[in-house]
Amino acid sequence: MRIGFTSVLLVVLFGKTDLKSLFNIVLSAHFGYLFAAFSLFIFLNFLIVLRWQALLKGLSMDLPLSRVLVTYLSSQFFNLVLPSTIGGDALRTLEVARHTQKHSSGVLATVVLDRVGGFFGLMTVLVLALIFGYRFLNDPSIIVTALVLLGLSLFLISIAFSRRFFHAIFKFMPFKKVREYLYLIHEATASYRGRPGVLWTVWFLACAVQGGLPLVYYWAALAIGAKIPLAYFFIFVPVVTAISVIPISIGGLGVRDTACVVLFAKVGMLAEKAFALSLVNFIFIFIIGLFGGLSYVLAFSRRRV
Repeated sequence: MRIGFTSVLLVVLFGKTDLKSLFNIVLSAHFGYLFAAFSLFIFLNFLIVLRWQALLKGLSMDLPLSRVLVTYLSSQFFNLVLPSTIGGDALRTLEVARHTQKHSSGVLATVVLDRVGGFFGLMTVLVLALIFGYRFLNDPSIIVTALVLLGLSLFLISIAFSRRFFHAIFKFMPFKKVREYLYLIHEATASYRGRPGVLWTVWFLACAVQGGLPLVYYWAALAIGAKIPLAYFFIFVPVVTAISVIPISIGGLGVRDTACVVLFAKVGMLAEKAFALSLVNFIFIFIIGLFGGLSYVLAFSRRRV
């Protein structure tokens, strides 16, 4: 279904886009701005690695930074080649559980909190951007979207940290083994309530990542000749990011592009340039995934020997 949905979105987008103009925009992009955008994108991924490492240390899984980095990069490769981010999360869980000899539920808890923390950081940036920059846009649909995303983030946080709320949601699950495993994950996530320093670190790094991502898009936009005020990127990019993680397409492909075209059209960006902006971002993700695949192959070879 995800492959089909992604294909339909891309066919529609390419069908409504002047392909010659699109490829000319991408091929004539300014290298300096692209290099700056990609360099920042790499740095933001490194902050994500530090965020996850902080969560691992919170459960006494003190892995070397190099191991955490390789595992994270490898997971990005699996996120690309599988029709869901679950593959990458499964790799992170299994690899760390094998190296630390810890139960997989505890490791998976760190992966879950890494994603929840990232989403909460995204909401923090979006809310601040709307408070200080809504006068640039004045579009009620963005407010509605932000409220929906805020409600979702509060729902996820409640599941992660509130035993009463978690029990109310999952007590009726019919599969006993699955229910018991989910309770183990919840016990691990809820234990972080006694580690506020870790949670503040995760939130700070999440805000730094989500605050830096609009700059990546902004420099990429300058590279393709799209001169839009920076304030719009702090409003639109968190929405694009949140929409792209909805598990209805492969790696957000198609969904991310459609969101970019629709949102940036509100401030006068041509559809071809908005589509090119999204494709440049996907190219960055693809390059990181390729490095992840290479690191996974090399790490696998060492394990096999």
